[in-house]
Amino acid sequence: DGHELGPGCTGYINASAPDVDLNYQAANSPLYIHVVSDSDTTLVVNGPDGRWYCNDDFSGLDPALIFQNPLSGYYNIWVGVHGSSELRAATLRITELNPF
Repeated sequence: DGHELGPGCTGYINASAPDVDLNYQAANSPLYIHVVSDSDTTLVVNGPDGRWYCNDDFSGLDPALIFQNPLSGYYNIWVGVHGSSELRAATLRITELNPF
């Protein structure tokens, strides 16, 4: 629908609605959003600033986004699949503690 996505935006997502809407209250911690899957997944986030953030392979084939100074507000999160439009099983993890 005409949205200009950020660099590194690859793969297929369900564009009709986010997979998760996170209403986040920022504190003094970074915000880590990452995906664990046996498949090659991608991560797309529309942040409270209206910007698009994407990642494909942060840790192996698993994507991650790290917001060092996150804003409070809504993070619209999509988990996508790279190289295929077939849905795949994946776990979305959101934490303020470094998972890596």
